[in-house]
Amino acid sequence: MRKNVLLVGLLAGITHLAIAADVANDAFFPLSKGTAWVYNTIKKEKKEPFEMKVVIEGPWKEGDASGMIMTQKDKRGTMRQFLLKNEKGIFIQKLGLSKALTPEVNTQFTPAVPTLIFPLTPGTKVHWEGRLKVAWVDKPIIFDGEVMGWEDISVPAGKFHCIKLHYHEKRGEDVIDEDAWYAEGVGQVKYDGGQYIKELKSYAIK
Repeated sequence: MRKNVLLVGLLAGITHLAIAADVANDAFFPLSKGTAWVYNTIKKEKKEPFEMKVVIEGPWKEGDASGMIMTQKDKRGTMRQFLLKNEKGIFIQKLGLSKALTPEVNTQFTPAVPTLIFPLTPGTKVHWEGRLKVAWVDKPIIFDGEVMGWEDISVPAGKFHCIKLHYHEKRGEDVIDEDAWYAEGVGQVKYDGGQYIKELKSYAIK
C-alpha cells in the first residue's frame, strides 16, 4: 500500500514538473491574441534603421493543423507567420508575404521549421531537414539550433535576463547564422542574423 502511495506521489510530482516546465517555455513566446511588440530594426549592409511592428492576430486552422498567426509589418511590407506549438517548441508552418498593392504569396515549409526550441535549457539542440516551397522555388533546408545559455541584454525597451538561442541554417547554397534572445513574460528581445538586427522598443502582453 505504501509503495502505491509513494508511486502516486512520485508521478504527481513528475506531472507537476512537466506542467511547470511547459508553462515556463510558453512564457518566452506569448501567443495570446493582441500581444504586440515594436522593434528598432537595422539593415546591416546600409545601416538603414526602420521600425517593425509585430502582433499576434489570432488563430488559424488548415486540415488537422492549427495554431496562431503572428503578423510582422514594416516599410518592406507584411509577413504573416502561421505558427504551430507542441512539446518540442514553436514552429513556422508557412509564411504569407505581401507588399503594398500586391497579393500575398505563401511560402510553405515541409515539415514545419523550428523557431523556438523546447525545453529552453542550455544544451538543448535540434537538427531539422526539410524544404522551402514558394512559387517556382523549391529549396532543401538543413537547420541546426541550440539553446546557448543566459545573458543580460539591454535594448531600448529596458534590461532583460534572456535565454540565447543560436541557429545555423543552410537554404540551398545560402548559409545563415542567427542569434535570438528571449525573456520570460516578454518574448523576443533581440535578434541578430542574416541581413538584420532587431532590438525591442516596446511591448504589450495580453
